[in-house]
Amino acid sequence: MWSDVLIPMLRTPIVEEDISLILKACQKELLSLSGKTLLITGGSGFVGSYLVESIISFNKNHGGAPCILFLPTRSLKATCAKWPHFFGIRELIWFEWDGSTIEPPSDVCDYVIHAASPVDPALYVHEPMQAIEDIANGTSAVLNYARQGNVKALLYLSSGAAYGRQSVEVDSLVEDSLSAPDLTLSTSCYGEAKRYAELLCRVSGVPSIITRLFAFIGPYQDQNGSFAVPDFIRQATVNKSIRIHSDGCALRTYCYASDLTIGLWKLLLNGQPGELYNLGASAPCVSIRELADLVANQIENTEVIVEGKLNCGSKSRYIPNTKKFKRFCSTQISLEEGLRRTLASYSHSPN
Repeated sequence: MWSDVLIPMLRTPIVEEDISLILKACQKELLSLSGKTLLITGGSGFVGSYLVESIISFNKNHGGAPCILFLPTRSLKATCAKWPHFFGIRELIWFEWDGSTIEPPSDVCDYVIHAASPVDPALYVHEPMQAIEDIANGTSAVLNYARQGNVKALLYLSSGAAYGRQSVEVDSLVEDSLSAPDLTLSTSCYGEAKRYAELLCRVSGVPSIITRLFAFIGPYQDQNGSFAVPDFIRQATVNKSIRIHSDGCALRTYCYASDLTIGLWKLLLNGQPGELYNLGASAPCVSIRELADLVANQIENTEVIVEGKLNCGSKSRYIPNTKKFKRFCSTQISLEEGLRRTLASYSHSPN
């Protein structure tokens, strides 16, 4: 299951169930995309992949005019190797994009979802300048394209990292919070670049809806990445143990992939341009140690080892206030069910 080579993603029975749930919850929104064109950057990533899957199933099942997707990618060869079932579909138009000017096969585009971004801290903390430039330049290119095409709406996927470190006195982060990343730290490159990209959206003249994403889990998350859940599953599967190098007290909430995707479709087609929306799970709030225990409980004979020195008096939090988003929908998949579904989907991956 775990390897350093590129792993082809499979549409497992779990993914099929998830997509069916998305189509049911977003029937009205997806019907409004019939006969429309939609540009999605980052369509080969964890977040974008379920959006693409949604349109594939929608076009197949609804019987009307299809939604056409324009899908830029840095490498057609690598994307085809990773997502073989995303190719050979007439309504999915892939083309190479180096992060500068976007030149899709058609100038006509109704909607844009800008999801492309370096997201794995293990990658961007080592090249902070590159991460800042990629986020800023990519967003500028997408906005220029959207402005020229007079799109109806653009949904920009920002990050909760744009709030900076959450104060221990604050239970959850609200959209009108004035907190920001600490610019004395190079690790703030991602959050600050996202804040700058949000500002670009606001001053661009493009009808832009901004959503700040928090922590997510699901079948298409990079199995070899540094995010907590796939890392814990990898450790438990290979070593029958999960080692936590911190004190394990940091608090997070985790939203499942289908709930994330439902939220994105709702915001694109119902959100108010110029508004900012947190997107994630507001509960349950669990520590990294508790998350490791939940994973260990689903993988037989797995122990959890905390190696960091206990310092829970100053534990970090990363919890969104989602009251504003809940005007459109609420999450449906519990953390335990999301972990079970993620693990079950991983078990279908090729060795």
